Amino acid sequence: MSKALQAGKDRRVLYRHRSSVRWLAVSICAFVLAGCASGGQQEVSSAAPPSGLDALKSPLMPSAFFADGGEAFTAWRCTPSQDLVTTTPDDRRLRLWTALGETELPSAVVGTGSRYQLGGLSFWRQGRDARVESDNGRLVCTLASERKTTTRQEHPESIFYASGNEPGWNLSLDRNSHSLTLVSDYGQAEDTFDYRVASVQNGSEARMVLVSDSGRYPMELDLRAGACFDDMSGKPWPVKVTLRYGDREFHGCGQGVEASR
Repeated sequence: MSKALQAGKDRRVLYRHRSSVRWLAVSICAFVLAGCASGGQQEVSSAAPPSGLDALKSPLMPSAFFADGGEAFTAWRCTPSQDLVTTTPDDRRLRLWTALGETELPSAVVGTGSRYQLGGLSFWRQGRDARVESDNGRLVCTLASERKTTTRQEHPESIFYASGNEPGWNLSLDRNSHSLTLVSDYGQAEDTFDYRVASVQNGSEARMVLVSDSGRYPMELDLRAGACFDDMSGKPWPVKVTLRYGDREFHGCGQGVEASR
């Protein structure tokens, strides 16, 4: 295994935090039955500005932002109304993103298709159809679209990539420093920031907030694990992105950049 690939895997393993059965029961309840309560809160930590050798490295990002080796993200349109995102890093597990966050289900025995289960939650896929079940209800889903995972082949210097529309924009977090580059207004404007990590929340409801005053305008980047869909193409992503840049606010989707597929 190459050093770059091993480093990427170490980064994600460090922040792997399995979902509890209790969170799963509440999560599936929330997206199957209206009015159910959300899951428990995860600890949020604040980080001081980087200094010394630490300033030369990108921050560790939550595992829930990555495909963890999955070749593609799949978008599912479900009834009752709900949109889900999945990827299968290998034949032993499935990663599932809902509006509330992310969880991982190990494979389970099934006669036909592919089935994954953890606690009271199961995901059973048969071709382009899938069924999501828990003690609280059932979703009947159909494959809507797929997107190849973003890798270092497309973004060799990035640890995270995001984009959005109206106006078109994209941003990249550098793999080797606490800096990011924002390209906005359909490529007509570009700004680079030296940022600090304001807070990190790991686990199923992973969140990361980055802030900076080093660009032309103040910047705050809010990243949250959750099913996200490009509002023009409908392509699936695992992270919801909100960017506040001066008096402007951008919304889009993002993904931790994979070492390879």
